[in-house]
Amino acid sequence: MEILKIRLIYEVLRYLPNQQASMLVAMLWGDVSGISKEFYNQMVVTGLIHILVVSGSNLMIVVKGLIELLAQWLGRKQSIILGITIGWLYVSLVGWQIPATRAVIMVTIMYLGQLLGRKTNFLRMIILVLMIMIVADYRVLSSVSFWMSFLAFMAVSQNPNEGVIKTTLRVNLWLLPLLAFKFGYLSLMAPLSNLMTLFLVETITVLGFLGIIFHPIWWLLYPLLVYIEKTVQILSMPSMAQVRVSFNVWMMVASYVIGVGYYMRKKHV
Repeated sequence: MEILKIRLIYEVLRYLPNQQASMLVAMLWGDVSGISKEFYNQMVVTGLIHILVVSGSNLMIVVKGLIELLAQWLGRKQSIILGITIGWLYVSLVGWQIPATRAVIMVTIMYLGQLLGRKTNFLRMIILVLMIMIVADYRVLSSVSFWMSFLAFMAVSQNPNEGVIKTTLRVNLWLLPLLAFKFGYLSLMAPLSNLMTLFLVETITVLGFLGIIFHPIWWLLYPLLVYIEKTVQILSMPSMAQVRVSFNVWMMVASYVIGVGYYMRKKHV
């Protein structure tokens, strides 16, 4: 698989200009070695760095979007089987990276109930996934990437049949307190930059993988990648693009308690 990955990266670099090729390689395979330090920092400032890595949250969003898209033509059960299969194949292609592996396990569990024709209990499913992950390796409790994947899983599983744009916005909302605690700042531009670009992530990912079969498809991605690049460069310019905040662990926990409480209350209204 590693040889195949290297070969595909080479092919992308042949078909697209360096900057756009590096962006596509990062989005598909998590290889950011071709991304300049300046552009990387701009992605961080605008709150979009997560689209350049093979993160658990992005994997879940893409697999879910693929399943919901295929369900319109193949039927729900067939689309779930195909979507999950593609998710596992993708994890194998990127080298079984831990965040991606955890994410595909979580999304598999999420759709298992639907596949078996059973109604899913949101709270019970969340607890089950958390227990499975802790039993498999208790050290995940201290891993930020695990909590990012887990929070994304919570956001996605709230409404599995929801559209990709709403799901993406909810995922980013759930991740906000954790990111504020870890990095110490919130990006004022993050909501706007995510709203302006995240709807393209699924399209770029799907077309990117189709390009593996027919390389000229990658040319179609050039204007989309340029759009993301220019958006990031423009939104990273203001000095107020980020604001420092003091956000301790108790504030983070309180944010999630309030969030879960609001969801459970709304669910029973």
